[in-house]
Amino acid sequence: MNSPLQAMTAPAPAAQPASAPMVPVEEAYDEMVTGQGVIRAHWQGLLASLSTLGSSGLAERAQRARQYLEDEGVTYNLYELPGDTGAASEIVPPLPEQRPWRLDPVPVLLSAEEWSHIEAGLIQRATLLDLVLRDLYGPMRLLAERRIPPALVFGHQEFLRPACRTDGEMPGRMLQHYAAELVRGPDGIWRVIADRTQAPAGAGYALQNRRVMSRVMGQALRQCRVRPLNTHFEYWQADLAARAPSGPDNPKVVLLTPGPYNEAYFEHIYLARELGATLVEGADLAMRDGKVFIKTLAGLEQVDVVLRRMDGEWCDPLELRADSALGVAGLMQAAREGHVAICNAIGSGLVGAPGLQAFLPNLAEHLLGARLLLPSIATWWSGQAYALAEIEQRFDNLVVRNAHDLRNQPVVVGDLQDDQRAALLARIRARPADFVAQERIVPSVAPGLGEQGLEPQSILLRVQVVADGDGYVVLPGGMARVPEKNDPFGATLQRGGVNKDVWVVAQEQAPTVIRGSSQRQRLALRRSSGTLQSRVAEDLFWLGRSVERLDDGARLLRAVLSRLVGEFSTARDLVEMAVLARALARCGIIDQKDAAAPPDTLSFANAITRSCAPNQLMGQTLDSIERLAAVSRHRLSADMWRMFNHLMGELHISRPVAAGDADAMLEFCDQMIRATAAIAGMLSEHMTRGSGWRFLDAGRRLERGIFIGRTVSAATTALGGNPDSAFRIALEINDSSLTYRRRYRSTLQAAAVFDLLLLDVSNPHALAFQLRTMAQHLDALPNPEAPPRGADCIALAQPFADLVAKFDRDEIAPEEFAQLATRLRGSLDAACQAMMDVSDQLTRSYFSHVQMARAFGFGL
Repeated sequence: MNSPLQAMTAPAPAAQPASAPMVPVEEAYDEMVTGQGVIRAHWQGLLASLSTLGSSGLAERAQRARQYLEDEGVTYNLYELPGDTGAASEIVPPLPEQRPWRLDPVPVLLSAEEWSHIEAGLIQRATLLDLVLRDLYGPMRLLAERRIPPALVFGHQEFLRPACRTDGEMPGRMLQHYAAELVRGPDGIWRVIADRTQAPAGAGYALQNRRVMSRVMGQALRQCRVRPLNTHFEYWQADLAARAPSGPDNPKVVLLTPGPYNEAYFEHIYLARELGATLVEGADLAMRDGKVFIKTLAGLEQVDVVLRRMDGEWCDPLELRADSALGVAGLMQAAREGHVAICNAIGSGLVGAPGLQAFLPNLAEHLLGARLLLPSIATWWSGQAYALAEIEQRFDNLVVRNAHDLRNQPVVVGDLQDDQRAALLARIRARPADFVAQERIVPSVAPGLGEQGLEPQSILLRVQVVADGDGYVVLPGGMARVPEKNDPFGATLQRGGVNKDVWVVAQEQAPTVIRGSSQRQRLALRRSSGTLQSRVAEDLFWLGRSVERLDDGARLLRAVLSRLVGEFSTARDLVEMAVLARALARCGIIDQKDAAAPPDTLSFANAITRSCAPNQLMGQTLDSIERLAAVSRHRLSADMWRMFNHLMGELHISRPVAAGDADAMLEFCDQMIRATAAIAGMLSEHMTRGSGWRFLDAGRRLERGIFIGRTVSAATTALGGNPDSAFRIALEINDSSLTYRRRYRSTLQAAAVFDLLLLDVSNPHALAFQLRTMAQHLDALPNPEAPPRGADCIALAQPFADLVAKFDRDEIAPEEFAQLATRLRGSLDAACQAMMDVSDQLTRSYFSHVQMARAFGFGL
């Protein structure tokens, strides 16, 4: 079933073995039932559990699984790009479409005996591919001996010459993580349909699937005695540590991701947590003196191991793709000099080429001295004359693929029109080295939940393999995909679809193996989670600002809307609405023109009710929170993320879309305030008080301080006419009315109001409280001498102490009262500008690390 190599090494071509004929779907191999209609032994326990549940119970479990996945925010980002060749992970689109992860509650079961065969075959295959990879980037004997066609190597974009050794020696292990896609044909034999050697996705999704299944099908999981998946990640983590050039004792491991626009970003976060790695983007890393470092708030921290999740050619713009904005300049040099280990090695995608599958049987005989235990699907590389003739003869029953790239969509010849077939065949004849053809195979079927209950579903397995010292270990199970239209070649993560958990039944007498941690050097005790990347600190800072901005804006809008939906006609009501309109304009929620309109006009009402539209400040703030939460997800615990995802999902659904509905907008304001209160409480109670929390809380305090300054400033404009209305508004929108009433009853006096809102450090909605908390955060940062300093924030409150003291007198002449109000307004506006300058200084000192510009020259 595999293409022979004799045509390259001998004059006479050998005959290609006949492929299996096309088999109708109803004759596909049945995973659950034998040909005699008997339930296979390892399926009987699961079927007993399913029959107990019944169709309604199984549907209820499916709904619970969907809800759990939605709460967890499990997605696979999808996007369409013009002219895209599949390298979507390297091109940053405007916005990806997040497709929810779909999981069938009925798993695929494999017996211990057949799994042992799959396991042995995958270990052998990973070993073989690693040997081929090391030869092609080392001595290149396989090319010299004509065992691999040069066109399959030098024509592949993943053959990266900077990764080759120049001394002709074999490099060390290059394939640390490998995944294979398996399909079982009608003859009952498992075959490999694709080798994933670049940065294989799926391990994190498989573990997430298992955790969901343990929640919804836990009893069946225990009854079937299913092998666990957790130990696989322990092996993976230990092997990563062992590859550190500095030794395995507490190395610094990072997971390099292209960022939140990558389709598998959820899995990158998930793997980083499971493997104890720091999630980084290329911009977080720098190369100095042949070593790789993380750029942190405290300086540079050396990296020992890079687990890359991006294609190799994008990893180093200095030696590989100069147009890459995702990689790290100098990463290849650091790897060559042995200062950092990269897993998988850059260039490992080369041996995942579909064209190489035609030559693996002979390579196994040559390099391993054994036949492949797990064969590939029958493959012909059209760069060989005899193979091209075979393709032409079988053309209607084949699937045509790019010989180099798995990401290109395969073409099922039988689905084409006559003119399309002729055109494809002409392309193959014109450039035969660019194509491979593989037999069209009918995949096996297993039971799954359909619209009418249980039904047979075609399945394709993706199984993960990781290195363990000199060998490999296989994830006991994995993830199954349900291909559309019975086409296993189309069952890719990029195309979406239904996923299934794969259960491997444990042997009856198999011993329980618990992998323990080896005895290493004693770790120094620490009270910090480690240093924080500057990019992450900036994201958390703006997340804090955005959450607070949403809360402040919602309170201000609620104060306006509660008056719009009622009846206001008195002079006091008109004054309050005027003050609120000015505050809205100062905060940027509506523009000055709408704020100047009479409050009982349609233009004013429309401006208020459309304030959460996507092109308005509040709408942009909502979108910003979703984006910042997504990129900061790895800093949040699983419970925190579930709550965050749930709250933001509800806001996204409830956001009013039509202007003019004041009642709906008022309800939405209440919902925003509840959501931000829940988020604030969650962040306060569940984040350790490290640099990440400090930047997040500093962002909140800075934004709230600016809001207090702007709203009190807007209220001072009404002090000369109706001061009571101005005081009521200032207290209401700063959530201090209850505190004031408890202290001073119902009497409103300027000194008391301004003291509570500006100087009272016990009031969490006072300006002095924000400034003092900001000062504490700044003094606790890694470089407290860098601007802004804590003392600078404390000093901003001093002018208000003097002004409030002038208000605190028995009698003040109206003219002097107006002058004091004007001075107070000026001081508040200056304080707001100073707080915005604090944000700029934080950016220069900790996020972008840019010093203040200095002017040079001669004064004339």
